Amino acid sequence: MSKIAEIGQANSKRNKNLIEVNKMNRRKRFIMLAIAILGLFILISLNPVDEDLEKVEEKSENEIETAAAIDIENQNNPDDLAVIEVILQEQYIDGRMETKIIEETISAMEDFWSEYSDYQLIDQKVGQLTFRKQIDDVSTYLKKVGHFGLYDDTLTIFEGEPEYEQVIQSFYHIDKNELTKEDIERLNNGIKIDSKETYQQTLEVFRSYSPTEQVQG
Repeated sequence: MSKIAEIGQANSKRNKNLIEVNKMNRRKRFIMLAIAILGLFILISLNPVDEDLEKVEEKSENEIETAAAIDIENQNNPDDLAVIEVILQEQYIDGRMETKIIEETISAMEDFWSEYSDYQLIDQKVGQLTFRKQIDDVSTYLKKVGHFGLYDDTLTIFEGEPEYEQVIQSFYHIDKNELTKEDIERLNNGIKIDSKETYQQTLEVFRSYSPTEQVQG
């Protein structure tokens, strides 16, 4: 074999080796890049999430669960808009719970959640959601019929005037000997509960005449 042929073969081998080296270098760079991206993803995943983001994620989970429940309910009528039963509970400071049931037709979940943003979701079933809200006021029922009075020397709320003895709720014992004639007359006639202020002030004023000053419920 001539020297020229030998030199050509040697050059060909070197070129092949360079090509292989370049391929290996590209593979290494790709692997290192993949490892770096994976490490960054793990680092982000392990970092603490702030409270606002957690709330958003929690709300999103509720929305996903609710959307799934609505979807299941409407599988029988896939061409219809989502229809769901909504139970609204309103809890008042006098302990009374008022409930109403409505039927909602949902076209957009975002609008639905916005409508009940001041309620708390407390239960969900297929085709049914239950929301509750705390109301800083006395109930409509109590404003309509409630009267404070005395029953067996105990401060009591009656449905209607005390003379009819329709007891709603009893509180604490009162020492009538400490009351003025005007206070006794007011309690015998019934103190109309027409507002949150009347409710709270009456409980507070007559508490000072209670030997125990303890609400019995």
